[in-house]
Amino acid sequence: MEKTRKLIIIVLAVFCSLVFSVTVMAEGLSFDITPKAELKKVSMYLKKIRKKSTEKAVVFDVTVKNTTSVPHLYSVTVFIPGVGAGQGFVPAKGDKKLAPQAEGTASIGIISPGFPTEAYTLKVEVIEAR
Repeated sequence: MEKTRKLIIIVLAVFCSLVFSVTVMAEGLSFDITPKAELKKVSMYLKKIRKKSTEKAVVFDVTVKNTTSVPHLYSVTVFIPGVGAGQGFVPAKGDKKLAPQAEGTASIGIISPGFPTEAYTLKVEVIEAR
């Protein structure tokens, strides 16, 4: 009985801490997404800039879906207050535009010693050319 009680308390504590941390992180995020796109996925990871360097970058992989019936070129900008900003495009390369109802991913790197400790802003907008 004592083991079950301890297990329940531990599970409850982990659950509460996860809910609290997600709530705090979610309050600081800011999204500005054009109505002509849908944000499908955002992932973030640290990557060394060079193999022999200690300098790192926070890389954001942002997946966008074209929700219109017309091809578009999207600009994706990530801004971390006090650190900097980076920009990428969907589709990532070439002169083609993202086909209707298709998805594309942009990878945006921002030099930073670690993950954002404050909020960050993610902006997706339609542009005519790079």
